[in-house]
Amino acid sequence: MKHFLISVLILLCAAFHADAQSIKVNTRFGKVSKEEVEMTTYDKDTSANALMLYEHTDLFMNINAAGKFALSKKKHLRIKVLKEEGIDRGDFEMLYYNSSAYKEVISGIDVITYNMVDGKVVETKMPKKYIFNEEYSENYRKVTFSAQEVKVGSVIEVKYEITNPRYWMIDDIYFQKTIPVNLAEASVRIPEYFTFNKKMNGYLQIDYTKDISSSAFPVAGGSLTYSLNIDNYRLVDAPAFRVEPYVYNSSQYLSAVHYDIRSLSIPGSVYEDYSVNWTAVDKNYLESDLMTRFRGNCQFKDQVKAIPAELTDEEKIAAAVKIVKDAVEWDESYSIMPEPLAQTVKARTGSNSDLNCLLAGCLRELGFTVDPVFIKMRSSGILMDYQPEMNPYDTFILCVTSSDGTSRYLDCGPSEGYINILDPEMLIKNGRLMNSTGSGQWVDLTKLCRSGLVMNVSAAVDPATASATGNVSLNYFGVDSFEFKSYYNSFEDEEEYITDLENDHSAEIQEIEIKKKDEYSKDASVLFTYSKTLDSTGEIIYINPFFEKFHSKDTFQSPTRDYPIDFPYPYTVKYGFNLQIPEGYAVDQLPQNVLMKLEALDATVRVIAKAAGNIVQISYTYTQNKTLGEVQHYDDIRTFWQNLGDIYDSMIVLKKI
Repeated sequence: MKHFLISVLILLCAAFHADAQSIKVNTRFGKVSKEEVEMTTYDKDTSANALMLYEHTDLFMNINAAGKFALSKKKHLRIKVLKEEGIDRGDFEMLYYNSSAYKEVISGIDVITYNMVDGKVVETKMPKKYIFNEEYSENYRKVTFSAQEVKVGSVIEVKYEITNPRYWMIDDIYFQKTIPVNLAEASVRIPEYFTFNKKMNGYLQIDYTKDISSSAFPVAGGSLTYSLNIDNYRLVDAPAFRVEPYVYNSSQYLSAVHYDIRSLSIPGSVYEDYSVNWTAVDKNYLESDLMTRFRGNCQFKDQVKAIPAELTDEEKIAAAVKIVKDAVEWDESYSIMPEPLAQTVKARTGSNSDLNCLLAGCLRELGFTVDPVFIKMRSSGILMDYQPEMNPYDTFILCVTSSDGTSRYLDCGPSEGYINILDPEMLIKNGRLMNSTGSGQWVDLTKLCRSGLVMNVSAAVDPATASATGNVSLNYFGVDSFEFKSYYNSFEDEEEYITDLENDHSAEIQEIEIKKKDEYSKDASVLFTYSKTLDSTGEIIYINPFFEKFHSKDTFQSPTRDYPIDFPYPYTVKYGFNLQIPEGYAVDQLPQNVLMKLEALDATVRVIAKAAGNIVQISYTYTQNKTLGEVQHYDDIRTFWQNLGDIYDSMIVLKKI
């Protein structure tokens, strides 16, 4: 008999017991008590806007008469609305897979709302006509529905079932939420023929027991009996998961159970080995249609031939990118499987993988070696190089190698990127490069380029109007240029961006020039003139030299933290402020000179303030080389951020003489 392999990857540190739940609930659907409806607050978390009174997940594999497997998931949720902000807990949205090869089915949706009316519990059942099923994307549909008569005090109860022919793809089972959970239970029933790797995530202990049962499915002339391995889970009084800044994927820290298929073995019939190591995962991808399309011929040979031979390798790559982007528009999606190349060219639009395949053909035509680098994006969680998975990747980018051995990385999707400048979502330590020999290797994508901002501000003070006028220049480079271009492109037009700039800096912008905002480039810049009002008593003028605050005291408000701080990339900020002192005034106070270091992030901040003649100069430099802040260093990082905030509050004080 097959047994499940348990791989506990994170130390579980808090014990919960079945008799500890704060609110005793009858777990049968429809058996909501008057006490549950009457309750007005949750004593263990009075700030909670809602409470998961009960959640049950029942996962089981069926075998039909034809010997086909299917995965069924039954869900039962019971939610208490405690505050106005919790009312939207009655709105539900579910995506399900719907391709020509595999079709999931959502059925048995039942929704009831319970309210107190004149001292009695009144039930409101959601009519089926309020269930909406619509197309979401090429391979997905979306089901949406909302509980009726939801208000503060309501209890919402929901149940449904999802049947999935992709039996090997078990979604993670989450026991912790962003609201507190009174009781969460799950059972997973899998035939003995399957072997799964299993791991528990999070910081709360999930009670676990295992049972063995039996089942049968019909065969010619009778039935075949087999054993069922049953995993039972239970978590009681789970606190709400607190979402903190600088976490790319909060769900990876939620208490949950993850299953990853390892093998299927039916004696005398079937044996399937599902990637027990990364070599097997590599082989699976290398033999797929993905690689066939990746190795496809160049679709733009005439345009590629027109690229001048005397250009540098970087210029040739940039020229090839332009050819692809002029022919095909990125549809703003990331995917792992590209469409056939000719189909993408004809459609004139495609995902990043579609564009990357087209670009790969162009670059090979130019004499470069081009390999895919497979990526699990940061928002999908951390890819563990010691934990092989069947389908770990979200998309791929390109590694382009010149004849001299120099390798460059790029993604042809977002126009904000450049060579070695990727979407921060892609800045991971474990990208999987599949080279031309057919073997995979890990590559670190977190430090491909220097990133940062150089900002210079000049100011001249007019005491009569208590105002300052001057010039500002901002020069973004590396990933910061990607971030700036993305931010700029989020506005409807330049006027909207200028309005936002004025609001952020309490200044009026007179003239502005934005360079390279639409170019395929490694940098971008903003130049503008400004005027702003100063605090003044007539005798004394106060000037904050920091036109921009690069860090906030409010970033790390929580006194404690349970999971790491995940910065996207190393960066440098260089800021200069030049003030012309008006006639009749002298410097009464300057910001203090500062030199602070934080070993936990390999970060340094330096401030130098000086006055000479009628000029005040402030120089500020911040450099951070590490991207991961460990939990044990949180107090130091939080204090460091508070001190950074104090720097931005410092003042230049001018006094009338």
